[in-house]
Amino acid sequence: MASVAAAINQAAPSKTLDSSLWWDSFVSLLTELENLSPPASHPPPSLTKKLEDNKGWLLNTLAFFKPPSVESRSALDSPSIALGSHRVVINTKLTEVALRVGSLLDLNEVQAYILVSRSIEVHQAAVDNKLEAYLPQIMIQYNLERQCLLKCTRQILLHALSIGSSAPETDAIKKFAMELVHDGLERTAFETLMNLLSSKNPEQMLQDVDLANLWAEETLIEDNLILDILFLVYYEPFCACTSEQWKKLCSLFQEVLRGTCNIGRLAVSAEARRSLCHVKIQLLLMLLENLDFENLLLMVQDDVPLSRGHFGFSLEEVQEMDCLISGFCTLNMEEAGPLILAWAVFLCLLSSLPEKEDSNMLMEIDHIGYVRQAFEAAPLKYILGILHSDMLGDSEGPTTGYKSVLKTLIAAFIASYDVTDQLDNGSFNLIVDILCEIYHGQESLCLQFWDKSSFIDGPIRSLLGLLEEEFPYQMVNFVRLLSALSEGSWPAECVYKYLDKMSGMTSLFEVSGAHLSAKTLQLVQTDRHLQFHGIEGLFIPYGTVGAVMKVIDGNVALVRWELPQSGLLVLLVCLCQEFHQINFEEMLTISDLLCRMVTFSTALRIYLTDIGNSLPLRGSLMGGHVEENLRVDVVAIICNVVDNLVSNTCDGKALSKCVTILGMLMKCSPAWVVAKMLRTKLFLPVTDGTLSGMWLLSGGLAKLLSFDIDQNGETMLVSVLDITMSLVEIGAENEVASSLVVFAIQFVLVNNEHWKYQSKHVRWKITFKVFEIMKRCIKSTEELPKLGHVVKDIVLCDHSVHNALLQVLCITSRTLERLYVNRLYDPKEINSLQLALCSALDIVFATLSDLEEDAGMPIFHQALLCYTTKPVPVVTAVMSLISFFRNLEIQVAATRVLSGLCFIAQKAHPYSIGILSFVSDDREVNDLNAAICYILSEERPRSEDLFIATMNLLTSAAHYQPAFLFALFSMEKMVELLSKRSNNMDDKHLSAASTLSSTLMDRPTVDLKVLLLNFVQRSNHLLESHPRILLSVLNFLKTLWLAGDQYMKILEHLCSKMFWEHVSSFVSSITTRKPSSANMNLNSTLTLAYQYQCQSTVLEIMGNDIFLQQKLLHDKSLEHSKVSGDAKRNAGNYSVSIAGAHPGPQHILSNWCEGSIMQDLIKEYTFSIYNHDIVHLAKRAVSLCIVHLISKVLVGDVKYLTLPFTAKIRMIYTKLSEQPAFIELLEQYAMQGYSKTEELHALVLSDLYYHLQGEIEGRQVTYGPFKELMQYLLEIKFLQTNTHKASLDFHSPVNNAYMFLDPMHVQEDMGLEYWDHSDWKASKSIAESMLQHMHKANMVVFLANSQKIVLKALTGVFLVYERSLMEKKPISDAGVISEASLESSLNCVCECMHELVEPLHPATSNSEFKLNFLAAQVELLFNLAECFYRRVSLNTKRKQFLSVCVLVMKKASVILKLLLDIGPYTSGHDNSIKMLLSLLLVSAEFVLSISENSVSDRKDVDHASADICLVTLALLPVLCSCIENSQFCSISVALTDLILRSFLASSTWVPVLQKHLPVLSLVRLLQLDKAFVSITVILNFVLTLARIKEGAEMLHSGNFLLCLKSLFERFLNEKANTHYPEDNSLPGQICSLGMAIVTAMINSIGDDPSRISAMGDTMLYFFSEKAYVIYSLSAPNIPEDDCRNKKARLRKTQTSLTMLRETEHALALTCRLARNNGTWVKAMKGMDSQLRERSIHLLAFISKGPQRIRGFSDESMPFVCPPILKEELQLCERPPFINSKHGWFSHLAWACISKSKMIEIKDSKTATRSMQQTYYSNVVAVQLYRIASLLLNFLSFQAKVAAKRAEEVGIIDLAHFPELPMPEILYGLQDQAVAIVTELCGADKPNQRLPEVQNVCFLLLQIIEKALYLELCVSHICGLQRVSGRDEDFSKEIRALIRVTEDNAFLEASLKSLMQIVAIVYPGLLQSEGML
Repeated sequence: MASVAAAINQAAPSKTLDSSLWWDSFVSLLTELENLSPPASHPPPSLTKKLEDNKGWLLNTLAFFKPPSVESRSALDSPSIALGSHRVVINTKLTEVALRVGSLLDLNEVQAYILVSRSIEVHQAAVDNKLEAYLPQIMIQYNLERQCLLKCTRQILLHALSIGSSAPETDAIKKFAMELVHDGLERTAFETLMNLLSSKNPEQMLQDVDLANLWAEETLIEDNLILDILFLVYYEPFCACTSEQWKKLCSLFQEVLRGTCNIGRLAVSAEARRSLCHVKIQLLLMLLENLDFENLLLMVQDDVPLSRGHFGFSLEEVQEMDCLISGFCTLNMEEAGPLILAWAVFLCLLSSLPEKEDSNMLMEIDHIGYVRQAFEAAPLKYILGILHSDMLGDSEGPTTGYKSVLKTLIAAFIASYDVTDQLDNGSFNLIVDILCEIYHGQESLCLQFWDKSSFIDGPIRSLLGLLEEEFPYQMVNFVRLLSALSEGSWPAECVYKYLDKMSGMTSLFEVSGAHLSAKTLQLVQTDRHLQFHGIEGLFIPYGTVGAVMKVIDGNVALVRWELPQSGLLVLLVCLCQEFHQINFEEMLTISDLLCRMVTFSTALRIYLTDIGNSLPLRGSLMGGHVEENLRVDVVAIICNVVDNLVSNTCDGKALSKCVTILGMLMKCSPAWVVAKMLRTKLFLPVTDGTLSGMWLLSGGLAKLLSFDIDQNGETMLVSVLDITMSLVEIGAENEVASSLVVFAIQFVLVNNEHWKYQSKHVRWKITFKVFEIMKRCIKSTEELPKLGHVVKDIVLCDHSVHNALLQVLCITSRTLERLYVNRLYDPKEINSLQLALCSALDIVFATLSDLEEDAGMPIFHQALLCYTTKPVPVVTAVMSLISFFRNLEIQVAATRVLSGLCFIAQKAHPYSIGILSFVSDDREVNDLNAAICYILSEERPRSEDLFIATMNLLTSAAHYQPAFLFALFSMEKMVELLSKRSNNMDDKHLSAASTLSSTLMDRPTVDLKVLLLNFVQRSNHLLESHPRILLSVLNFLKTLWLAGDQYMKILEHLCSKMFWEHVSSFVSSITTRKPSSANMNLNSTLTLAYQYQCQSTVLEIMGNDIFLQQKLLHDKSLEHSKVSGDAKRNAGNYSVSIAGAHPGPQHILSNWCEGSIMQDLIKEYTFSIYNHDIVHLAKRAVSLCIVHLISKVLVGDVKYLTLPFTAKIRMIYTKLSEQPAFIELLEQYAMQGYSKTEELHALVLSDLYYHLQGEIEGRQVTYGPFKELMQYLLEIKFLQTNTHKASLDFHSPVNNAYMFLDPMHVQEDMGLEYWDHSDWKASKSIAESMLQHMHKANMVVFLANSQKIVLKALTGVFLVYERSLMEKKPISDAGVISEASLESSLNCVCECMHELVEPLHPATSNSEFKLNFLAAQVELLFNLAECFYRRVSLNTKRKQFLSVCVLVMKKASVILKLLLDIGPYTSGHDNSIKMLLSLLLVSAEFVLSISENSVSDRKDVDHASADICLVTLALLPVLCSCIENSQFCSISVALTDLILRSFLASSTWVPVLQKHLPVLSLVRLLQLDKAFVSITVILNFVLTLARIKEGAEMLHSGNFLLCLKSLFERFLNEKANTHYPEDNSLPGQICSLGMAIVTAMINSIGDDPSRISAMGDTMLYFFSEKAYVIYSLSAPNIPEDDCRNKKARLRKTQTSLTMLRETEHALALTCRLARNNGTWVKAMKGMDSQLRERSIHLLAFISKGPQRIRGFSDESMPFVCPPILKEELQLCERPPFINSKHGWFSHLAWACISKSKMIEIKDSKTATRSMQQTYYSNVVAVQLYRIASLLLNFLSFQAKVAAKRAEEVGIIDLAHFPELPMPEILYGLQDQAVAIVTELCGADKPNQRLPEVQNVCFLLLQIIEKALYLELCVSHICGLQRVSGRDEDFSKEIRALIRVTEDNAFLEASLKSLMQIVAIVYPGLLQSEGML
């Protein structure tokens, strides 16, 4: 029903009312105005628009809050109200409340409704009828809106005044302010004021005292604001005040003073009475301002008559005004005193004008009488009270304007009357007090005073001159006024110049023998050198003339001496007096003056630090003005004062001044001041045990702060904290500094809240200062390792500190908002609290930033995640602070902290914590969502840092807190999460959760996805204007894609055709190279770097999307793998939901590859724009500055350098002086006559400096000791960044991207700001040049890193895309990059690499960044080459691409050699070498494949192969050096092995390997490395070496066989204890290769008895495990008669290619061992018969196997040899090289398929006997025939040995004759071999026959020949006859064989040998057939 009613209401027409009833909240508008940048900047367009929209409200002030009306009352009965463009939907629950509020506040009903609805939203109140309980909050909200409106108008006027005299059109705010004044702001403001002054307390509130008091207080505050606005209107010539208006104001002032108006009745509380006092003061100051004293003073000064001057009042109007003034009575109206005094001054100045038109009228007015009347009310005291009031101290209004009015009044009073003669000392002192209060804290007024053109300050300057006349006799007022006038840098320097140029001094002087009279000018002269009265050490030289100013007593007079003397020097000499001689008040004022001077002026700090060497002091010493032995050292003087104060009075105020002075001077001379300061009593260590609880704090300071905290703690404590911060800033880590820091944290911070201060804001001020100390220490861990870690440990582990931090961190945004409407909190307290809060957030973020992923969670971080923290959890408070738009810094800090909290919540133990678990109210997430949306929706972000921090928060949530991110993106998801949480909640929280869920469902969702898409649409514009903002958005999107299908719902909304078009457009738009970094300014360099990072992120997103789609497709396919064919086809056509129907990244990349975009991108990103010259120049500039600073440190001049920086310079100097080149130069200089060590060092450093300067200017030093020293300085990496672990800000793609430290930080360490004011000024250009070069180098390096990142991203997305194409079935050419483009890209990459490495040299210092970029280039080159080789391998004309391969190998070889020579210079050095070796390996394999497959047109191939041979031959020494490194050994050995086997003749590579091959390193790696893959690679390479005699000798000399024996022992032990997987053939490979190596070595070395005997033990070792050797010869068991039997089918024999090769190598070793009879007998020991039987069985299997397996079905194949290794699986994909239908070639197709392929065939039910042969099946068949050949060799040799023995003894002993195979076995081998050779030779033309085919033919002919030899042996020895018909069958076969091989020249020798044995075995066969 509710939804139906809502629908009816929506459909009903709206009631239309006046649009002025609506107002947007003025709170946010005021915040924007207050946060407006400095006045010179232009306001944002959004603010200008808001001002125009609210112009009516700002002009009419409170008049737009209208009274109730009948029309508005009736409008509330309608469902909605239209107010212009705004529509208010009426909630009937609020109507009654709004009516009651409107009646109570006399407010329009519609406006009351708006007010009530907003109040409920702000205060989170429930809607009920209990108005009395809720009314105060509504009233506060109403008054807040009214006061913010008035403050907005006031802020606009203040901003306009701050612009100054600039034209209105230059500033939109000033133009708007002038429009307001022009449109009648004065009139509307005055009307509003009158309404407020006459307002009465509503009758409805009289019954409630609290409400009545609240209404009165807020009304008076509005009065104050209106008066501020009126004052600002009159203050500047916005609007001139007429006499009528002045009289109205004067009458109003009189009524207020008399209490005749209603406003006096409102002063019902202390707050109201204070506001009423402010009203009186404001009216008074407004009247004073409108008397136009400035114009009058100017007219008097210029002697301008009244008739000609621009005076605002006529004499008649003056007379009327005088009538009003005369009506004032000072009795009980002290406020009237200043006005009457001002009127007297006004009349006096008027009467001073020439040519007065009506002098009689002015003469009738007794202005002197007004003065007397005024002084009856003590006006000066009242004015001083105004200056002391909180109205000027704490006001946000025009304080400067108010003080300026009072200053003008005092100046006019001084100009009108002789204050020195007519005023007593008390009044005169009051004037000085007033002036001090006026100028104190007002730099603009001080600037006016010292500006000689300022005529208004002329009278005050004359007053200062009067005070100077009695200096130093009377100095307090003089020094106090100078102190007040020193506000600001230039005024402070003016004060110093004023003191320095003083021309006289005043003292008491006794005149002897003369009559003194003060009425006449009388001069006196000294007749001797006199001690200055009261100041020891200061003298009046003989003959000094002075004028008598005043007679004191008898002959004692006050004399003004004509004695030029620096007043500042006099003040310092005064401080040097003994403590009992010093006037404490004078000491305090002098200390205050010095404190303010050094606080405001940097130049004065330096001057005072070095005043002992100043010209004034030297002049005074020479003139005898000061004592000769007097040493003026300001630091020592202040330290002496500190000691005196500590020992005597312990006055906190004086001590605080001295401590502040020391802290300021410490910044410009750290080492000097710290050394002096630590010797004072204030910082001496504790000597007694009474104060042991003060953390080892110094005795004097501990005494002061512990016993007098209530009296002096505030002032002194601030100074102590300030000097503590100064110590931290200069890098002091001594005991005192550490004690002060720990004291500040563990005592001040913890106890601060319990101390009572005079002002409430001091507590937060102290807290803020302590927090700043903590933050600085934590962030300065590198500069202050000891102190930094101590503070960090305290913060992380001290519970008391945790409580203090959490008390601040738990403040929410609503708490801060309520402070603004709480009259108990003043602005200072609120601002101080916000500063402390922001600093606390920074501390938390600093501790979170250093936290590592796998580190434990400290106690402090656990406390941050505590649910029971009061009043709210920290997470909740931080979340709320993001929506606190009043303070931008708090927003940024809170956003960063929440990002960190997401991280630590995820890694909490024992279970992760969800951020949403801290959410107890939907408004928390609502507010956060609204704040984020507002921040992201700004067209021009107010703060780029806030925007980026917000995006990083979303990224952190996506990475660590998915549920939290879902809550921000989808409120429905949060409702679901809350409902799940409610299942585990108790009853107390269950109802809250249910309410939260229901409220969220009704809340309109703000779609963050739409905002993100808006940024995507503006991506091209943002890329040029705000690339950092775009990068933060892209980083968040990348995180979504990295998470995969977790954020699929969000990605579905983001992904569209528009999305991919926009994000890829600014990548694909690149067509030309960017300019070199040398031609770009720093801003464009930084912009380009961020653009590269944006492009990199987009490429990563595209790659992640392709990967995600493949994953989803794979998962979908698995889901449908067992369904029907139609369902599988649907799965194959499944389109990932995030891609939808729109073209995604794969389509975009397809277009890029088919076009030229991909090629252009490769060229763009591969060309390095890194400028090495800029970086090298920066290093030289740093070296130059180092040498210059060393020269200064050498003479002890370390003035402005911080302590750590000074220590680094000293350390560099120590190491530099220890260099051999430096020592050599010292010896050379000593030979030239220089003797002093310091002089020698200074000369060397001076010459080194000029040599460095010459190199910077282009004069190179080629060699010598200076060159060595310069090279050393370049390599020490001074001021360069160290490698840091990744911070919490993991979103940035560039971590530690800069080369040098932050130049601003270095500038602070060097104290560069002070160099201009000292003798270091000449050196400043050196430091500034260094900083500029460092900044440029940082930008260049940042750009280089960014370019490297985008290059790696391009490589990654290219690789992912290529792999996705490879997985497509069937493979298509659509969307692939063309071979021509690949070739062009490869050439481009090679060219760019050549340009990059050309300047590199192993002997010089190379850039790490250049090598890192080279590594990225290498990675791209490898992937491009791999793709190119794969693509070209399918091309029939691939031989034409060999030139590209040659180029790639050449470049890779050069770079590989360079990287090896340079050494491990970068972190990616090893990866680059591995990548280069892999590139060379695949390139060599590609060349080899072309060479092997190119039967025709060999000319081009041979030419390219020749180039390859040259490249590989030069590469061999490089590869040999790589072999020594275990990381590169495996791939280097594999590449070397391939080169030796395939490209080079042994005669060319043997000498190279003999010289460079580290055989011992190979032996060591075999003994240490347990990785079987590496071992097999090494053994394969060793096998290649062993086949050459020289190689075998190298192995033998390197004791390789002993190593091999050790390896086999280890392997056999592991095999016995380890169960290897069934398909693991690696152990067999090792054994097989070992036997092959031994065999090859024996064959290569030959029959040399010495070598054979040396290898005998190793040879015998392989037969020590005879069972293993015999097992290697085991033949598969294939049943004969029961092939249909099920059990027989199950008895399968599985072997592998590795096992077959192991058998081959075992046989080869057996054959070689059998040749040595002694060794053979020793090895066999009676096992030879079993070995021969096994051999015959295996030979029988090979002979009869093809016939036996014919009877088996495909599934019951008894013999299988599936591929296992990766290389074997790849061979299965290649076509066969032997197309034979006979023998094993025709029967192994089924036996050699992979297991996965077999399963796929079984599932498809399409298995047939017509399985195609593969390259792998051919290899297995050839391996079987190789085994057969070795078996025949072994048996033939055994038969030969037996036959020879029988021949020797003359009888054949059949019992001891070796076993021989049956003739049928030999017939089978002969038939297979003849049939296969016949088929192969008859299939192809001889010139087209592949080498593999030729080798098989050779092998098979050898088998035929050996089988015939054995057949002959069997027939002759055993007497067995041939089977019947064998002669005829063999005759046919041999005839066919001879016929097809006639044209094959390569078989000629083999056929000839075969014919010989045929003629013996079958005599007459060849003759009968005519074959001889």
